[in-house]
Amino acid sequence: MKTLKVVLVATMVAFLMVASASADGFKSKPKFTNKVNISIENAVNNPGLVVAMYAQLNENDIGPLGLPPFIFDVKYNGTIYRISGTFMQWIRFFRTRGISPCDKSSKLAVTD
Repeated sequence: MKTLKVVLVATMVAFLMVASASADGFKSKPKFTNKVNISIENAVNNPGLVVAMYAQLNENDIGPLGLPPFIFDVKYNGTIYRISGTFMQWIRFFRTRGISPCDKSSKLAVTD
């Protein structure tokens, strides 16, 4: 009878260890994201990336004093773009009209 109790306890411990090992939520392989470092001059040449930049960034992110760093992360097509530029380049980007998704006359405008 003593051996049966030891076997049952060992079985329960083994079952609990297996159950807790799969309880962390990582049942599949992790998905790696691709990160690309790019300058703002090269980023504005990609129209889809520009629309994503307008959608995900705000002029207030630069800050009132214009203190560096001026590197922002934008997610576009499953890739994270780290876009860097100077203070004046970012101000020029946010103040430019024609590509902004808010501008309904633009060919690249996002429609609801």
